[in-house]
Amino acid sequence: MRQHEEIILYDKVLELLPADEQLVKEFLQIEYEAEVMNYPFTAPGFNAAAALWAAKTTYTFCELILYRDKKAEELPALLPPYAGDMDAGAILSADLCLRFLPGLLVDTRHIDPEDPLYALAEDILQLWHYSGIGYPLKNERVDMALIFGNNCLQQLYTDRVIEKKDMPKAMMPGMEEKIKAALGMHKTLFWKELNLTNNNE
Repeated sequence: MRQHEEIILYDKVLELLPADEQLVKEFLQIEYEAEVMNYPFTAPGFNAAAALWAAKTTYTFCELILYRDKKAEELPALLPPYAGDMDAGAILSADLCLRFLPGLLVDTRHIDPEDPLYALAEDILQLWHYSGIGYPLKNERVDMALIFGNNCLQQLYTDRVIEKKDMPKAMMPGMEEKIKAALGMHKTLFWKELNLTNNNE
């Protein structure tokens, strides 16, 4: 799994030509197919539209941080929501790029913590919360129906919660038993601070 990524900004280019978009989708599909080889259960299919939207969103967020020349009322149009259906394939495909958004938020919030740009980015992570695991969201609202509806995504979600030691998500209804099952007798080794309810250890 990719852990680091470099984003090169080209003279504030916020729009991609159709040919460029196709190249981005092809590249992300190659990345996705490489990653799913190590996924548990049967991985959902690649969702090119979700992956492209996430790539544009992440890139645009970086541009807006760097150039700081957009008014608050312009930001929603520059960071539009995903227009397609959200399913397991869309969540995992978008995560190819959205997984870097929490790190970008942590690294840049000191510039202007009250900038509405950050609120928009956090709204994205509220909805695409698989990519936001480990990031401390305020008033966290998480719908787990899609996560629990796909065995592959459910296991990946559980594994990432453990990896990031995301206590609020570990305590969500339905997640506790999955965290316990994944850790088994090794809780103290992998996450000794974890204190789930009904834990007899």
